[in-house]
Amino acid sequence: MAFLFAGLVGFASLAVSLLLALRRLKTSEERIANAVSRKQTQVDRIKRVARVTLQQARDLRDARRRKGMAELGCEELEQRLKAAGAADRRVYVLDDRRTNTDGTWILRIVNLEYSKRVNPDLDPVALDSWKRGRRFLVWAQDEKKAREKANSKYPEQKGFAIMEIGPQRQ
Repeated sequence: MAFLFAGLVGFASLAVSLLLALRRLKTSEERIANAVSRKQTQVDRIKRVARVTLQQARDLRDARRRKGMAELGCEELEQRLKAAGAADRRVYVLDDRRTNTDGTWILRIVNLEYSKRVNPDLDPVALDSWKRGRRFLVWAQDEKKAREKANSKYPEQKGFAIMEIGPQRQ
């Protein structure tokens, strides 16, 4: 009977051990399945990020190519401006008051000492335009009136001088 009891105790402990082992096995399988699922999620996320990164790299290459083309275009335009002598073709309107009998006159006014007499803080490009002379559109009845209008706005005592005056050509 003692052997039978020992056998039953051994069988019971074997059954309990087997149940515990099966429970551990099931827990391990769930952890493995959970880890595989997390791994797949990470792989999918990495693939998405890789696709976005590749697209950004393509966009960056395209932007650099466009930038290079724009820089070449700017250089070409600068060269064309230099080749054209970079003459300032602007015409400033002295004032917009006129009558039906007024003619249109173009005056070139220069001021070699603009920075000393008028504005020392003026941009170098603007100073250069005053040295070369700025062209102004003036409406007046005759050349004398055109000179008077120009001298009233740009007086000789401040260094301004009218270098050319003539009617506007169409």
